[in-house]
Formats: sequence, structure tokens, C-alpha cells
Amino acid sequence: MVRAHHSWYRVLSTGVGGLVSTVAVSVVCALAQRAVAAGLVVSELSLLGILASGRGETAAVRFVGRARPLRGCESASLRSAVAVLKEFDLLDPNIRLTVRARHDILWADAVGRRTIVMSLGLVEAITTGRARPDEVAAVLAHAIGRIRLGQTRHDLAVRFWLLPWRAFQLVSGSVGRVIVTWFPPVKLAWRVRSIVGVVALTQSMSQGRAMVGCLSAVVVGLSYLVPWSAHHAELSAQDAADTYVAAVGLGDALSRFLGQGRRTTRVLPRGHRLRA
Repeated sequence: MVRAHHSWYRVLSTGVGGLVSTVAVSVVCALAQRAVAAGLVVSELSLLGILASGRGETAAVRFVGRARPLRGCESASLRSAVAVLKEFDLLDPNIRLTVRARHDILWADAVGRRTIVMSLGLVEAITTGRARPDEVAAVLAHAIGRIRLGQTRHDLAVRFWLLPWRAFQLVSGSVGRVIVTWFPPVKLAWRVRSIVGVVALTQSMSQGRAMVGCLSAVVVGLSYLVPWSAHHAELSAQDAADTYVAAVGLGDALSRFLGQGRRTTRVLPRGHRLRA
């Protein structure tokens, strides 16, 4: 049931972005010369197919995730945590451990079908004794669980497909921050956009422009639905991976690790669930 919920949340959160990305590529192809458009479509579909099949994952993780293979000293630091994973029969030979140069967080996550990206801070934590080997192993097991549950199987292909949507979000976000700086009431209007949408819908209906009003209402509704779906997709995936970690016997270790970090409303219920 949790996996089904995660799938629905994922479809809702990526569907709008996928539609926008598809329309953007279609418009570019329509405006370009026929040969250029054909080359663009073939190249994009080929790369999308390669990523969806799991090929080129190493290069994609290095380029998109800015992650690199472990160095000798880093592998030595993680040896005790890797031994715990092997003891619980969790470390598949095909799984690759990579590291990203972030010192400010203790973090590890799955990318694609066989890659785990961890922060350099997590490696430093086990080196300095701030985190125990079984705790780091539990964090890595959480990422392994996401891979075995198939949550990240087509992650790289989806990211590539959503590139135009992400670019649009980046540009619109930057423009929005500039507008808010110049005209602060815009921030309030965005927060009460549901009221603005109802007013626009009512006014359009009264003026005989029902289509415009309905489109405005849909846009306003999606501005709530898409972030909500993305948030719940992440929570659903996290809960499923937590269940996996608890099932393999590392729930208590992960709970201890979470208790050392920043306290949020999610930490306490996650800790209880992991110990159950």
C-alpha cells in the first residue's frame, strides 16, 4: 500500500513538470529547422532510453550528482561500516559507493539502480568517532533499501526529462524574488492565491469567459497540488525505506543516528517506528 501511494504521489508531482518539459521541447523543435529538430528529438530520446535502461549511470551520477568514487583513505574509514553491511548481507557487489564534497550534512541517498551517494561529512563522522559504524551502516542501508524497493530505478531518466521544467522553476523563482524585493505585496498575493483564483474564476464566469476562469483555477490548484505531492512522495519513500531498515535489523542504529541530528517533527515518530 505504501509503495502504491508513493507511485501515485510521484506521478502527480512529476506529471506537470513532464508535461511542461514535453511542450517546451515540442515548441523548440517546431521553431527549429527540420534537420535540427530531428537531430534534437533523436538525441533526446536516445539519451532518455540509455538512462532508463541503467546504462551510463556512472557518468550521469558524476555529472549530475557531482559525486566521485571513494578514495583510498575514505574506503578505509568506511571499512567497519561496510563490514556491518556485509554481516547483514546488504551490500550487493553491483552497488557502488560514491561521495559528494559536502561537509555540512551527514547524508546518503540512492541514485539510479546501483549507486549510493554519500556526503563527505558522513565519512568524516565515522573517521572522527561522531558516528558509530553500525549507525553509518544503517544510513547506507536506508539508501540500499531505496534501491531494492525500486524507488530510484528510473530516477536519472526522470531528472533528464524534467530538465526544462527545472530550468523554468529556477528562472521563475529568481524573477519572483526580484519582483518581491521591488514590490513586497506580491508575496502576500501569492500566499492568498487561492482567494485570488476564486475571484478570477467568478469574474470570468460572470463575463462569459468560463474557459479562462477554469484555466486560472487549474493553475492555482496545481500550484498547491504539485508541491504537496512531491512532499508526500518523499515522505512515503522515506517510510518504506525505514521499514526496510527495521526489517533487516538496523532500525535501532538508524534511530540513534537520527537522534543526534537536527530535531524535527519527523524525528520522534521515525525513531519509534524504527525501534518497533
